[in-house]
Amino acid sequence: MATRFFLVTLAALTAAAGSVAPAHAQWIPNGVPVCTAAGDQSSSRAASDNAGGAIIVWADSRSGNQDIYAQRMNASGVRQWTVDGVPVCTAANGQTSPDVVADGAGGAYIMWMDSRSPSQPNIYLQRITSTGAVATGWRLNGICVCTSAVYPYKAVIVADGSGGAVVAWEDYRSGYADIYAQRILADTTRRWPVAGLAVCSATGDQTSPVCVGDGSGGMLFAWQDARASAMVSDVYVQHLTAEGVIVPGWPLDGTVASPTSGLRTAINPTLVADGASGLIVAWEDYRNVNAGIYALRLTAGNTIPAGWVAGGIAVCDTVNDQKEPLAVPDGSGGTVVVWKDDRIEPDVSDLYAKRMTGAGAAAPGWPPSGAAVCTAAGEQASPIIVPDGTGGAVVTWYDYRAGTDTDIYAQRLTGTGGVAPGWATNGLALCSATRDQQGPTAVPDGSGGAIVAWQDYRSGTNYDIYAARVTGGGGGMLDVSGPPLAAFRIHEPRPNPSSRMATFAFELQAERAVEACVFDLAGRIVRTLEPGRSFPAGAHQFAWDGRDDGGNPVAAGVYLVRLKAGSEVQVRRLVRLR
Repeated sequence: MATRFFLVTLAALTAAAGSVAPAHAQWIPNGVPVCTAAGDQSSSRAASDNAGGAIIVWADSRSGNQDIYAQRMNASGVRQWTVDGVPVCTAANGQTSPDVVADGAGGAYIMWMDSRSPSQPNIYLQRITSTGAVATGWRLNGICVCTSAVYPYKAVIVADGSGGAVVAWEDYRSGYADIYAQRILADTTRRWPVAGLAVCSATGDQTSPVCVGDGSGGMLFAWQDARASAMVSDVYVQHLTAEGVIVPGWPLDGTVASPTSGLRTAINPTLVADGASGLIVAWEDYRNVNAGIYALRLTAGNTIPAGWVAGGIAVCDTVNDQKEPLAVPDGSGGTVVVWKDDRIEPDVSDLYAKRMTGAGAAAPGWPPSGAAVCTAAGEQASPIIVPDGTGGAVVTWYDYRAGTDTDIYAQRLTGTGGVAPGWATNGLALCSATRDQQGPTAVPDGSGGAIVAWQDYRSGTNYDIYAARVTGGGGGMLDVSGPPLAAFRIHEPRPNPSSRMATFAFELQAERAVEACVFDLAGRIVRTLEPGRSFPAGAHQFAWDGRDDGGNPVAAGVYLVRLKAGSEVQVRRLVRLR
């Protein structure tokens, strides 16, 4: 009940100003806090909320065990759910490796690896609504995807295109790694066999599955495959209907996409739908000793269209290594691929990208060996790519150019391979706060930009989750729509938690009448710090000694500090100790 009061109260406190906060009132340089709870928050993943915002999930150790939490950030950078997130799973033992996809109704499906049964870890799934509540028919702490799975590993989740989700994983029930999958509908019904559907159970190990919807209700899969020999690694693909039946023209256990002779080391597949129920698969390929990026397109019926060749065509196979490709559709039957690239300096990766048309050629304007995303000093790591909606893409990564600490950067390339207007060579810094920022995740914002989240060590004590929005025009995180209207910025209370005096620093962009009040979680005013005096532009602060308007010490608990400057309102949380 306390959570419900908080959600209502936070909305009410913001609305009490009599107007909606401007679109960019919350996004600030170096990001806004998604979760700064005790313990580490890490392994963040994000999905669109279908309203220009994002649902962000992470592994959370605030309880001493690893749990799964989530938060929804709207397009303006305002947290929509309980401060520090809503619990998705707090079952016994550890929950790790979360992932999330949109459910098509403003909520999300959240998947994770779960050790509540220590003898047999398993994959669990939860559906939450746009309000952060468990969806009707779903159970607290989620449902097990497949009780027959044996040591499942590297699970991935995608939307099924019909309001449900498909989960695929490595499964060791045969003694080797096979690829299994399950489709779960919005009402928790398992559409495929209860024991999971064997996408591929060929001899040898099948690992590293990826999957996407085919756009027609079916599912496309790719994986790394050692059926030929433990010394050989191929990439295979498969096409299933919505009912889990192999599409006509596709063989049992899939079709090989990579070469069937030569060195035959093909790893790290990435996969997109081609817009015509077929696929484009790309991978890291060692046919020429060093790693290159290759790709193949297959039609819905498992044929190779004109312009492509069996075994794949080179996306990039220049000097030194090109590794770890990630692909997104370009919206025109082709794909944009990003990869780590050592062409300038061996073992120090930069980032390059290339758009390939559905006809198997580099799109006009793109260099044959790809366009530079970032070639700054130091290494660029863990790239994430999202489409920009106009044939290009936004790429985000963590970056070592500053030296020992890592920062979060982003770059947008247009559909013709150039740096987008308003962006900069080697990208824009989304966060260069002190200490390390790592592990970015991103979703498109629907306007050519992206919302990016990451794990952040700026506190110096534990990792937190922060997020930023970068617009399609680049040049700053405050430019969401229209001219900046932010009247002020309020900082987090210090200290927090507090047992004595707490201060609330804020900065005004221009002279404003300021009101400041402390509320409890039921929405009652506890203390009026300032009833409406005018303050000049600049830095100011209020202090609260933990007493109510009658001079009495308040009870220990969570309180909300609301500042109103002009027509704009911002709220911060303070934990009061006795």
